[in-house]
Amino acid sequence: MKKITAKVLVLGTIILSCGASFMWPINTIFIHNYLHKSLAVAGIVLFFNSLCNFIGNYIGGKMFDRLGGHKTALINASIALLALIGLIINHDWPAFPIFLSMLGFGIGGTYTVINSSAAFIEGIDRYKVFNNIYMGSKTGSLIGTAICSVIVGIQISLVFVADFICVLSFLVMAYFLYNNHSKLVKREPNKKISFKRKLTPGIGWIILFLSMTWIVNSQWGSNISTHLTEIGVPVGKYSFLWTINSLIVIVFLPIINHFAEKKDWFKKIQVALGVVLFIVALGSLIGSTQYLSYAAGMVFLTLGEMLVYPTVAALVSETTPKSESGLYQSIVSMSENFPKAIGPFLGGVLIEKSSYNTMFLMAMIMLVLSLFVLWQAYKKLVWDKKELVD
Repeated sequence: MKKITAKVLVLGTIILSCGASFMWPINTIFIHNYLHKSLAVAGIVLFFNSLCNFIGNYIGGKMFDRLGGHKTALINASIALLALIGLIINHDWPAFPIFLSMLGFGIGGTYTVINSSAAFIEGIDRYKVFNNIYMGSKTGSLIGTAICSVIVGIQISLVFVADFICVLSFLVMAYFLYNNHSKLVKREPNKKISFKRKLTPGIGWIILFLSMTWIVNSQWGSNISTHLTEIGVPVGKYSFLWTINSLIVIVFLPIINHFAEKKDWFKKIQVALGVVLFIVALGSLIGSTQYLSYAAGMVFLTLGEMLVYPTVAALVSETTPKSESGLYQSIVSMSENFPKAIGPFLGGVLIEKSSYNTMFLMAMIMLVLSLFVLWQAYKKLVWDKKELVD
């Protein structure tokens, strides 16, 4: 059997992201407008969806290291597929939150397979692989959100069918092509690595850094959308911001890839530069009621995301052993999903106690502090690499 290729990983990411993009734009609307539940209840449902995604990341990583990428992809995609069949048949209350949580678990494990498999791609710079996977994610989101707007106009429940088709397509592709993990780099039978050793200081700092940035950036998909509607911006214009997000990634990420390949010094500063762009993005919102300011903020946010998240995933992959690839990439995914679950709540509490501008300012301060955390992570990972990989 041929080993998995980077192109196959990217294609799988496009398919899964396209399917996910049918769902996430309408989840809150469906719960509130169609199931007639409060926004608070909708928030609880989405929290459990993110929590199950978080658990799926971890278990998927453990399965990848023990069973291989092929079996892990098939098992988790099958779980997601069963959840979608459930949603197609019954999307009333309380079936909807149950199946949505089940879907989150399956998709969480499936995404971990993609990132973990990247460690086994040979002949291509790992930073480029993770950047291409990230671009695949945004390409899928662009396609999915565009189709979603058409499907919702016909019948909102058709999004479950569309997502089903995407996950089924991934399952078929995974059966034939996600097989590179059959020849793993294995640990010696008697050589046990304790959980404490796995979570070395460098990885701990990375978890903290990712959590801090995602708590901040999760505001763009939650509280900032509410703020825009409050200042009179139509929902359609808010959705267009995410179209801008995907288009910028598709256009500029290849340029960043090319530049990073030619300039080694750029790799050393690009994550910090990305955080600075996050800060600029929030700064453009303070005191503004103009849509153009939010569009500009989205541009800065997207450029920052391109510099930060694929690079951190590649850094973790390069500084940890292949035999533990599933575990460490699941940690990266969990460091994204859990903050996404609690970030909107924390931001909402701060807004209620003060104002949006205060929330923006506090978020900027958190990002400044994350630069210190990032510095510590880079410093420790030099030692961790010797400790873990040797």
